Amino acid sequence: MPRFSFELDVRDPPERVIGAMVDFSDRRPEIWPNLTARLFRVHALGPGTAEVTEGTALPGVDVWERVAYEWTDSVVRGVLLDGRIFRPGGTFELHVAPHGAGTRITEHYDRRSKGLLGRCLGGVFQVSGGAPIKRSLRRVHGAPR
Repeated sequence: MPRFSFELDVRDPPERVIGAMVDFSDRRPEIWPNLTARLFRVHALGPGTAEVTEGTALPGVDVWERVAYEWTDSVVRGVLLDGRIFRPGGTFELHVAPHGAGTRITEHYDRRSKGLLGRCLGGVFQVSGGAPIKRSLRRVHGAPR
């Protein structure tokens, strides 16, 4: 738990959506407002791959993950290497495709919780069908509010 899939339509073209997903510059926490700048670190960056630590500071606790990313111009895949609330080996995969004047994002999310906080947040993700993730995708600059 949690394991779910969803589709989300945004106004931006696919290349801009992928560009935001794989922008591992110092601007990443600005692009993704749910990320906390002090938790963001790039460990390795290559063509079509990155290994980063990123996360969100919640009241009283930092929720972070170390993720190995790989991508093409239509798919971004992440494998969890380490983290505060989910076990290593969990994955997410985002597919982007043109849809009307914008993009349809399809996400497949599969994680295994560890500890009470992981079970609680994982439960929220599962029951809501990924609502916090959808909200963060909508908050990216240029996406619908």
